[in-house]
Amino acid sequence: MDEVESNGSSQANKILSLCWSSGNVAASYYDVDQLEIYAIQQAADQRPQYALIGNLVRQYKPLFYLVSGSRKFLEDVPELLSLPEGAELQHISSGKITCEEKARYCDFGPKAIKASVVKVMAMNLPGVPQQATEPERRLYMESVLPFSQDLLIHSVGCLLKLLDGLASDNEELMVSKINVLSPDTLLVIDELTYLALQIFDSRLHPSGFKRKMETGCCSLYNLFNRCSSSIGRIELNNIMQKPIRDMAELNERLDAVEWLIDPKNLRFVSVMKDHISNLSRIQPLYKKVTLKRAKNNEWKSLKKNIYYAYLLCKLCATVREPSNDRTSIALLAEFVSQPKNTLKQLLFTLDEVLDLERGERDNKFTVKPGINRELDGLRAQLDETQTALLETSRLEIENLPIDADDVFVTFLPGYGFVFSTTLTNDLQNISTIDNTTMNVVYQSDTTVYFQNDLCRLLNAKFGGLLASISDHEQVILEKLVAYIDRVIPELLDIFHVIAKLDVLLAFGSVAETQEFSRPVLCDSKVLQIKQGRHPLLELYKPYHPNDTDLSTNSGCVVKILASAEASGKTVYLKEIALICYLAHIGSFVPAQAAIIGLLDSMYSRLDFPESVFSGKSSFMGELYQMSNILSNTTSRSMILIDEFGKGTTFSEGKSLLISSIEHLLQKDADVPITIVATQFTAIVNYLQDYRYLKIYSANPEDATSQGESSADPNEHHQELIASVIQSLTLTLTKKFLGNEPVDPAMVAQLYLSMPITQPVAGGFQR
Repeated sequence: MDEVESNGSSQANKILSLCWSSGNVAASYYDVDQLEIYAIQQAADQRPQYALIGNLVRQYKPLFYLVSGSRKFLEDVPELLSLPEGAELQHISSGKITCEEKARYCDFGPKAIKASVVKVMAMNLPGVPQQATEPERRLYMESVLPFSQDLLIHSVGCLLKLLDGLASDNEELMVSKINVLSPDTLLVIDELTYLALQIFDSRLHPSGFKRKMETGCCSLYNLFNRCSSSIGRIELNNIMQKPIRDMAELNERLDAVEWLIDPKNLRFVSVMKDHISNLSRIQPLYKKVTLKRAKNNEWKSLKKNIYYAYLLCKLCATVREPSNDRTSIALLAEFVSQPKNTLKQLLFTLDEVLDLERGERDNKFTVKPGINRELDGLRAQLDETQTALLETSRLEIENLPIDADDVFVTFLPGYGFVFSTTLTNDLQNISTIDNTTMNVVYQSDTTVYFQNDLCRLLNAKFGGLLASISDHEQVILEKLVAYIDRVIPELLDIFHVIAKLDVLLAFGSVAETQEFSRPVLCDSKVLQIKQGRHPLLELYKPYHPNDTDLSTNSGCVVKILASAEASGKTVYLKEIALICYLAHIGSFVPAQAAIIGLLDSMYSRLDFPESVFSGKSSFMGELYQMSNILSNTTSRSMILIDEFGKGTTFSEGKSLLISSIEHLLQKDADVPITIVATQFTAIVNYLQDYRYLKIYSANPEDATSQGESSADPNEHHQELIASVIQSLTLTLTKKFLGNEPVDPAMVAQLYLSMPITQPVAGGFQR
């Protein structure tokens, strides 16, 4: 990996470290853009399904993987991570990582885990006191990471080892913060379900072109992308990638959205959006500041961000009330209500130290007068020298083909005192300056620097003046950077909450314009939706709302929609799934009312992207999805099955569908919430005596005949052949192996009943 580059995606620049052993997995990833490590706590993840790992890979889509664990896990890694065919994993220490590589492995075992503990303990994390003793450092790190989880610590240790290796080429890979996530609070959704529901993808129904629908905006993400800032858009992507089942967090989001769309608060909401629109990501600024490379523009941007963040927090403190007391608004109010008030102190410090106006000319870090008396004296001497130089050389400058008011005296490293002027269209021939007493010494894209004899004379006399000023400013800069290092963890927390508030403002905007309502969340297995709508389809055409009632109390947990007609079954399935998904990201939902029990996973057999490059036929893709459903779902899952079995013969398809539903129904009260859409209307004749099942068939009276004939006109013919062959085989087996008497008349009758032996015009069938 020669260089880590951004491709514009909030997911692209992530390095994911996975550690799996004995049916448990822990993970961590480094966000190159955010400069943060996210540690995901240990959780059960059985081989060979690896449902949790698959979910992590789908969520983060990292540019590079680091894996460690048992031998069996390493054998599964190429297929699990979809590595190129024939690719072999190399050890992390096997030379420089190239751009073509996607993964490497680390050692695993007691010795390797112990080395990871040492690595994590020694990391230079902002917030750790610089003079901290070993026990103090260990106490701080244990407050950040759960050191009792060996797999997690080993995952983070391997990640740090990789970052150290990359730092030799790119020293900007620093860690500003460590966040710990729990997989127990995540709602698991497989990749194909995300594609089918158009969460991020903009695919439409194949017949969408008939209505001239534009595919560019038909995704849930684009519908909700109404954030006012770049940090809000990044957080929106993160929230939509990671639906959760944390009741407290979801209710906090819903409380905030409800407050934000209250008409009496619209004036405050408008000011909030205005403040947030002035904010940008501070991680790149912090990186420049820490490496002491920040120019005047970066310092100005940092101060601007802190200023508007402070104004927003002050506004939140003003509007704080019981109705929003557990929301992001209250959290931001808390930051400016604390005695230390980090934002105010940092803003005051930057205002006292930085001279942004003076630094504008040279675009560098410049200290205000009054901070250091010795520095002020040196700077006054420099100003006198520059003024004298400019006045003495005024006549020579006026004879040049340039604007005399645009000439300044500055100090250029390696050249000393020089005159500078902007490179304009009028100044095309630089040699006109060289032909005078002025000599051009350096030229950039926008500026020309030149000297005369007086400049060289003053350089010999005062050459060390600017170096002394720079040394004094460097001491002040180091103190300022050390202070920012101490407060950056809290500063990042503040901006994270602001980004979340920006997302909730977008949720409120959608809820208001699209007439969404607040769902009621509960821990029971229940899904009650009144007048539910499809949030994307209703953007293009009138949509007929639907009611849904699935719960153990209603006696319906598995719902089958059987109709041979194109009646909107698929759209209904996606409507239900999208409503549940929106509830699990903390958004209002497109329904008049909804009671939604929290789910732990959502699986579907909806669409399968057919491609010769996938290596799977249409039927194999269906089996893959159904196998994933039957292997990983729990009693708190949601299952959506649409037209399963259409990729094979009618008899095989309906048999597989019926047996799969029966397998789920045999769990009785633990059956997942399941909605099935099928054209096989005769299914009502095969599934009748199961608890928690309701079948809605379009043709209940003559379902058998219509279901069979509409799906395959030759089905009766094929089943008759199979039945006769089976009877003949059984009869002849009894005759030759069991020595049982066989009635010749019965064998003849069976033979004559075969369709291929039936007489037709002109002879027998062949």
